[in-house]
Amino acid sequence: RYEQFFELLLKHRDKIERVTFWGTHDGESWKNDFPVRGRTNYPLLFDRQLKKKRVYDAVAALGKG
Repeated sequence: RYEQFFELLLKHRDKIERVTFWGTHDGESWKNDFPVRGRTNYPLLFDRQLKKKRVYDAVAALGKG
């Protein structure tokens, strides 16, 4: 879904200045413990060990095309 989302953002880049992530890696995600206490979520481009996920490369490649 990240790739599709960023394709849409790039399509409308003349109207969009920036994209903000709430957290730099999954361990910092605002979605951990929300809305269910104790729930873990993995929504970001970097995992809990700060290693980039496969989707990171897919999103980064979009800007080069």
